[in-house]
Formats: sequence, structure tokens, C-alpha cells
Amino acid sequence: MVFDISHMSDEMEQLSVLVVDDEQQIRSILAKLLKECGYEVALAKDSAEALKALESQNFDIVLCDVIMPNVSGLAILGKARELHKAALIIMMSGYADLPMAREALNLGANDFLIKPFSLLTVPIAIERNLRHRQAEINRITEQRNKVLLESIKALSAAMDAKEHNTVEHSERIASTALMIAEAMGLPQAAKSTLELAAYMHDIGKIGVRESVLLKPGKLSKADWREIKAHPDTGSHILSKLEGLSDLVEIIRHHHERVDGQGYPDGLAGEQIPLLSRILSVADAFDAMTSDRPYRLQMTEAEALNRLKADAGTHFDSEIVDVFLKYMGEEIQKAA
Repeated sequence: MVFDISHMSDEMEQLSVLVVDDEQQIRSILAKLLKECGYEVALAKDSAEALKALESQNFDIVLCDVIMPNVSGLAILGKARELHKAALIIMMSGYADLPMAREALNLGANDFLIKPFSLLTVPIAIERNLRHRQAEINRITEQRNKVLLESIKALSAAMDAKEHNTVEHSERIASTALMIAEAMGLPQAAKSTLELAAYMHDIGKIGVRESVLLKPGKLSKADWREIKAHPDTGSHILSKLEGLSDLVEIIRHHHERVDGQGYPDGLAGEQIPLLSRILSVADAFDAMTSDRPYRLQMTEAEALNRLKADAGTHFDSEIVDVFLKYMGEEIQKAA
């Protein structure tokens, strides 16, 4: 199994660019250059073509000349920002002055390039602005996650009154999951999301009766049905909360198995979100090494052997390998 973290990395997917310029030679040169840089390119020679394209297709980036026949590029800029709020918009002009550049920026342009410019100026400007935007997104995400984490910890403390040791269990899982994610080289945004998911993974147990959660003996089939409903319940709770949508799928699928025999949806292999697979290993290890009302805890060695035995059926074998390697190194340090 191969870890797919492409959607979590800093590498950009193929982005679409609309080039608007009334000079055919400039359109052709920019189209060739941007295609060579890996962008998907559409062209418009005037405002009519530009507006038609903007209304019919989503664009990640718009490159637009300011001085255009009939309708100014600044008018196109206004429409582009209205239709594509998240688009990166770069204006270009060979007749620019400071007031014009200020007006463009006030209307929502992200950058302003003065013609003539070297060919590499355009892709460099695009990359620079994309990275600035990603840095700002990361900053906002981290800030949001810090606030959410404190709120989630408070909620975990409230849940602890129903099922004792909830807070400690979640803290240990978060620590283990983050260690695995670090060893796998996941980006910070993914690690932050994983930490939040670790604290919230059992939120669905709010819907499980205390008599089942704290039952000292063997659980009945009805008890297990109630327990197994908690990932579905948790995902429904989180789906109603603004700002937690990225946790819904992770928490819903943290009890799936790579052989497809898990719950609630019977997903298999890489159908299961990567962060859910990590959470599954961390959760299982902590569960096995903790006392439960219906059984005593295993030793760490016994739990590691169980994870190893269930790798490839219950758990992602590569994630188990990462965890076993880490635990082996920790044991050697302690020896």
C-alpha cells in the first residue's frame, strides 16, 4: 500500500489559467509558457470572450491586460473577482501608473505586472502569490485549530464524566497518531487535523448508554451494535458544526479495516482516509494497553505483537511498520 499524501502537500494540482490580452502574440507566448509550466490554459482576446469564459468555467488564475478595446481590463477584473472569489488575479499593462495599479489592487487584483517583462516574470509571480496565499491559509488554519483544540479538550473533559479516562485516552491517541504522522513526513496541516480528530474520535459515544460503556462483563450483540454506531453518530454530530467538516470523514472511518470487514461502511484499503488509518492504529494500541470494564490491559509487547499479526487485515501494514519501528527505537532508548 502506498501512502497518498499528494492532496496534503505543498505541491499544487494542475491549475487552470485564463489569459486575457488583445495582442495575439502575447496570448500565444503566455499560453506556451504556462502550459510548459504545467498549467491548463484558456485564452480570451477581448472582454466579450473573457466574460463568457468567466461565466462558464472556473479558473484558479486570471492574467488580464488592463488596456483592452471596448471594455477596460479593470471591468473584467471586477467581474472575475465577483464570479471567482478565490481566484488569483494578476493584471498586466504597458501603460501603467501608480494610480492605475492602486485601483487594480483595490478592485481585488493580487498583483500588477508592468510590460515588457521577461517571460519568467509571469510564472514566478503566479508561484509567489500562490505560496503567499497558502502561507496565509496555513496561518489561519493553525489559528483555528488552536481554538478548536481548546474547545475540543473541554468537550472531552465533559465526556469524561460519562466514560472515565476519556481525556487521557484521547491525549495518548493524539500523541501516538502525531508521532506516526511525523515519521511518515505528513505536512503540518495534516498533523493539525489529525490531532483534532484524535480528541474527537469518540464523540459519537455520547449516544451510547452508560450501562453499555461501563458494562463489566461480555458485551451482547445488541451492545456491540450500539457501540459500533458511534463513528456514524460522531460524523453526524460534526457535520452540523461549522469549521469541523474536515474531521467528519476521518472520524467516521477510524474503525474501518483494510480488509473491508470494519464499520460503519465496510471500506477497504486506500478507500479508507489515510488519517483514519493512522488513527485506527493509535486507537487500537491504546485500547489494548488500557484496562477496560470487560478485560484487563495487555502489556506493550503483547499489543505490538497483536498489531503485527493484524497488519494487512485489520490495519494498514505500512502504518503498523512505522509504529513498530518507532516503538522499537523507544524500547532501545529505555534499555
